[in-house]
Amino acid sequence: MMAANPPNSTLEPGSRCEVRELVLWGALAVAFSASWMDLLRHWTEEAWTRPSVLFLALFVLAAVRDRRRQAPWWGGGVLVAAGLALSLIAFAGSLARLGRPGLPLGIIGMALAMGRPTLAISLLALWVIPPPFAVSNALSPGLEHGLAWLAAGAAEAGGLHVVLNRRSLEIAGATMGIQQTDGGIPLVIYLAGIGWWSAVRAGGDIRNALASAARTAPLGFAAQSLLLCIAFALLAGRAPDAARAVLDHGAWPVLALALYRARPAHIHSTTARAEARPQRAMGELP
Repeated sequence: MMAANPPNSTLEPGSRCEVRELVLWGALAVAFSASWMDLLRHWTEEAWTRPSVLFLALFVLAAVRDRRRQAPWWGGGVLVAAGLALSLIAFAGSLARLGRPGLPLGIIGMALAMGRPTLAISLLALWVIPPPFAVSNALSPGLEHGLAWLAAGAAEAGGLHVVLNRRSLEIAGATMGIQQTDGGIPLVIYLAGIGWWSAVRAGGDIRNALASAARTAPLGFAAQSLLLCIAFALLAGRAPDAARAVLDHGAWPVLALALYRARPAHIHSTTARAEARPQRAMGELP
């Protein structure tokens, strides 16, 4: 009679592999500690950058849930090394913001080197880095003025007179500053990320994710226009601080709604499958 192995004496091959992966991911996080500290400072100083924290959580959840494996690619290690080099060179030259792309590059490279999660899921790491301010700045002031002009039209239809200046607007004697990010570019990029996550969460590939991101991204301009209308209403009520807070933090409820809208289809399909099982079983009875 063979003696039973003592409990927990050895790890199954799959368990050993998972432990090794956790150790490697932990080492990667430590290696990019300077980048994480830079991101933490960026998140603390600029309200519009904070929703990118959400995508770190979405990436981790999607990666943990995905059990698919693909052949490890040696080039992943090259990407990790390139990401680390970019980060270190940027910090050595006191140009931390130029080193930020090194972090998602390292995450994607690690995923490719280990064979999981899939490339489509690992590309979610691109949204961990806040949208480049240079994009909003390049389209300023035309973009935020265009959206503000549309919102002003709605406000004036409601009996409010809006005075729009280059970097501020005035309603009923109350003034509020206009920033480059009020043009909606960060929200457009964040909603594209939600679209990408929705597709890969359902098992879609990169092509599906690109199509989903392209469908959801333009909704950011509509959502930003709505936030501007709310801000105008608060400004008319002589609450400029509240109006500014809506524009600074309004992305959170918009993204929460987008996540909620992505959820019911999954719940419905799960419920439908659960209800179908007993019906099939009953149909099989003689």
